[in-house]
Formats: sequence, structure tokens, C-alpha cells
Amino acid sequence: MDKNNDILTDGIDERIESFLRGEMSAEEEAAFKQEIKANPELRDRAKTMTSLIRGLQAENTAKEKAIIKEAATKSKVRPILWWVCSAAAVFAIVFGIYKDRRYSMLDATISPYYSEYDMGDISRGDVDSVSIAHLYMLFSQIQESRNVSNIVKELEPIYRSLDDDFTYYPWANDIAWNLALAYVKDDQIDKAISVLEKLKQDNPDTPLYNKANELIKKLREL
Repeated sequence: MDKNNDILTDGIDERIESFLRGEMSAEEEAAFKQEIKANPELRDRAKTMTSLIRGLQAENTAKEKAIIKEAATKSKVRPILWWVCSAAAVFAIVFGIYKDRRYSMLDATISPYYSEYDMGDISRGDVDSVSIAHLYMLFSQIQESRNVSNIVKELEPIYRSLDDDFTYYPWANDIAWNLALAYVKDDQIDKAISVLEKLKQDNPDTPLYNKANELIKKLREL
């Protein structure tokens, strides 16, 4: 085994690393530089080690920068998320208050126009009695319920069938009137006005005409 190989195997990587890190004393550093000048293999090894260490340092620097960037991004995202959540919460509260006030206003507008229906008034056959009893129940629920969307869905096809199916024809005005009230309570003002206009058209020169006309004027002011 020659001398050069002995040098390279005798803890040389540790010595090079110590040199590159500036951990040698002045005397040790001067002696090591002389060794590098005198030994080409040691010099090549030192260059290789230098490149390796610099590469690791660059990689670590890049990782550190990435970590810092990610942390900075998260620090920006958190306030944004907080703001979005807060804004959504505020919107939900404001929208809830608006809906509640809107509902109260609509209910107050139509409250004088509710009618009471007595089941004792039903005197037709059994089949019709069941159907009309169901109608009266829907009419009562319009007054009592806050959410009338399902009632609207039940009354709409009955109202549309009045021209072709005479089962409900004797109660046509009641059906139209209560559907209009349900539309108002469901905040479908345009549909309510449309039904009331048709009701006026079908009942000219009657108290019902005047009542429908009065309600239409109130609805157009909402």
C-alpha cells in the first residue's frame, strides 16, 4: 500500500470537512493546505468533498426557504380563513334577521285576510267530504305554519285543475284565495298577485273583488 492511499484512508474526509468548516487551528490549516498542494489525489478529494458539502448546504437552504414560504403562506391563509368564516357567520346572522323580519311583515300583511273554515259545513258525499276536509286542513295550516312551501305544492295542482275537474269547483274562490295567501307567506309576491288578479276577473262587482284588489295594492307596496 503506497503513502498516498494511506493518507486518503487515514480519516481524510473528517479532516477535509473540518478544514471546510473552519474548525482547524491556523497551524493545522496551513499544514493541511501544504498537503493538498503536494498530493493531487488529496486535492481531488477535497474538491469532491467541497462540492458535496456545498450541494448539501444548497439543498438545506432550499428546504428552509420552502418551509419559511409555507409557514408564511399558512400565516396569511389563517387570517383569510378566519375572515371568510367570520364574514359567512355575519352574513348568516344578517340574512337570518332579514328573513325573520320579512316573514313578520308578510304575515302581518295577510293576517286580516285569513278565513275560518268549519268542518260542519261539509255536507256532500263521502269521497268529496274527505277531499274538502283535506282542503280545509290546508287552509288552516297556511295561517298556523311558518313554512308553507309544501302547502303551496299541494294547492297549486288543485288550483290548475279547476277548469277541467269540477270536484273542487264549488270551492274555487277559496282555493284561489288561500293559494294567494300561501304565496305571500312564501314570499312569492308576483304569483300571489297573478292569482288575485284572476280572482278579480272571475268575481267582478263583488266583495271578493274589492278584497282582492285591496290586498293587491298592499302587496305592490312591499
